[in-house]
Amino acid sequence: MSMKQVIESIELLSAATVDGETVAALLRARGVADVIVTRVEEGGLYTDFLACTLPGRDPGLPALGLVGRLGGVGARPAVTGLVSDADGAIVAIATALKLADMAAAGDVLAGPVRIHTHICPHAATRPHHPVPMMKSPFAMRRMMSHEVHAGMAAILSVDTTRGNRFVNRRGVALTPVAKEGWLLRLPERMLDVMGWVSGELPAVLPLTTQDITPYENGLWHVNSIMQPGIVTTAPVIGVALTAQTTVPGCATGVTNAFDLDVATRFCIEVAKLFGPGNCAFYDEAEWAELLRRYGSLAHLQTVGREA
Repeated sequence: MSMKQVIESIELLSAATVDGETVAALLRARGVADVIVTRVEEGGLYTDFLACTLPGRDPGLPALGLVGRLGGVGARPAVTGLVSDADGAIVAIATALKLADMAAAGDVLAGPVRIHTHICPHAATRPHHPVPMMKSPFAMRRMMSHEVHAGMAAILSVDTTRGNRFVNRRGVALTPVAKEGWLLRLPERMLDVMGWVSGELPAVLPLTTQDITPYENGLWHVNSIMQPGIVTTAPVIGVALTAQTTVPGCATGVTNAFDLDVATRFCIEVAKLFGPGNCAFYDEAEWAELLRRYGSLAHLQTVGREA
């Protein structure tokens, strides 16, 4: 159970004064030695990028990456309090806290886990159909340069995904795998793990090709959940917090600790399996055959042809 760490993270990020160093101090106090905070400022805007690594018993094993995706944890002064969009940061921080607490109690994972997110309590909002969303403080590719690390062998990207009518169920849904412009099938093991931790049939968020292209192209995207895939060759699976209704990313009072606990426990269970090689994100033989037959789609990681 990770509910304690989820609630801690919610309370921490609810403060109007929260910043990266506040979060880093809590992580260090719980035994996470490798924590880095990078403040990026431009045009009066700033956010604190937070990166931490839980090394595991064998730091040489492939590292699972966990990216807490969001525009901001708050939209002050337009709205007061923690916004719906904060889910990615909450899960990232709660996962780091839970893994640290597990290690302190003797349960150290086999391989490393790299956790990245950012802390911005005063982000802007932007128009989006069917409901408005939060706006990232900087251009998405610049955000990804801080949120995605070359050492991430595979990535879970966690993001609030309530501003659409695609899943229509409250809880947590997974996306297909994005890798170098391709959308690949979800491995059965991922569906198994989600079913185990949620106690329900796993839900899958449908994606279109344009959802895995860069934000810079100006096309419609379901949200930024798959944007880590534009800057890496590693496979990316989205972990989407969903709702039966459409909820604006800037809405407050909608954070659901029970769903966040499910998402956190899913990330932890995948982390347990990934390092030793028991939870592959894709089939390497199928991947090789796709490339042989159809070639690279890596151009979809770029903005494509300019007008």
